[in-house]
Amino acid sequence: MSLPSPHLTSMDYIFADYDMSLTYFILNGLQLNREYYSCPDDVALRPQAVSRKLWGTYFFFSGFAILVLYLICFIAIATNDLMKTPAYKTMFILGIYDMSSTCVHSIATGVFGYFGITFCDCPRLHFVLGSVGLGSWMGCCITSMTLAVIRITDVCTTLKIRKVFDGHRIYIFIVMFWVYGLYAMFLSKPVTFSPAHMSWFFDPGVGNDPNLYINMAHTINNGIMAFATVIFYGYLAYLALTKPGTSGNFKLSKFQINILLQVFFFCIFHFIGSILYVYMQFVSAPDCLILLSQLCWQFGTGSVCMVYLTLNRSIRKAVAMMILPKILTKVDPGPTLIVMDSRVLEVSQVIN
Repeated sequence: MSLPSPHLTSMDYIFADYDMSLTYFILNGLQLNREYYSCPDDVALRPQAVSRKLWGTYFFFSGFAILVLYLICFIAIATNDLMKTPAYKTMFILGIYDMSSTCVHSIATGVFGYFGITFCDCPRLHFVLGSVGLGSWMGCCITSMTLAVIRITDVCTTLKIRKVFDGHRIYIFIVMFWVYGLYAMFLSKPVTFSPAHMSWFFDPGVGNDPNLYINMAHTINNGIMAFATVIFYGYLAYLALTKPGTSGNFKLSKFQINILLQVFFFCIFHFIGSILYVYMQFVSAPDCLILLSQLCWQFGTGSVCMVYLTLNRSIRKAVAMMILPKILTKVDPGPTLIVMDSRVLEVSQVIN
């Protein structure tokens, strides 16, 4: 484990260094701070350029597929009548963060990995994409955790915290989502890509002390994310098993059990990804764990569109109406049903 440098104070770890942020880069005429991001003149000392064609191909095409499917779901969310609810407003913001994350953790990762493009090959592009990826991830974290709380109140309607999200109060949280994500993007140390490991690191590997690049905001964020994921979604699973419906005669089916299992595995992706990315900041991790952390980032934020399409009745119906509007002109009434996934717990209404 790396030990902190003696000239760094605790305040340097708590607050992001402005001189290493995207804001500094923009206000400095799109020039990186040479003290921290200047590549060595000796090519042998620069990050290793390794072409990972197999994994590069996987990440690019899987990311492109995720982006297309998520865009379809995003349109369905934006045009749904339920956009008036706090949950769907939150899902809308979450969709923006997830799609921008996919552009970094999958598409950019695929291109950089396939061609072996290191930080020193195009430092500005790495820096900007790393800032976007970090801001999107941290914005996604706070938004998805808030959505989990909203869905808990949807199931347990007696909770007084439910009133916090009613009416125009939800816009206070939406502003908070943007402020938090934009802070991480513009005022925090970004990640940079390493094709040798097919993952993103705060240390660009230009020969400086790695402790200079430790991002404590990200470390704290991921620690809270890992803890909150287990608590909130574990509680949702508990509610689904003990109080599965708003009506007293609802019986838990195999379908609901299958959904709860999927919730559990989604929590695993968030938990493992959050922990491993913190671990990688302080410890030299083996390649298998580094690649696992990258896959968890992709699965945790990118594959939610598959959950929407398979488990969320309202979004699935809206998508079907967009694709086959003439065929699906009439929907038969159905019973009130609770549907749960890792980001949304939907109470579908009886359609008259």
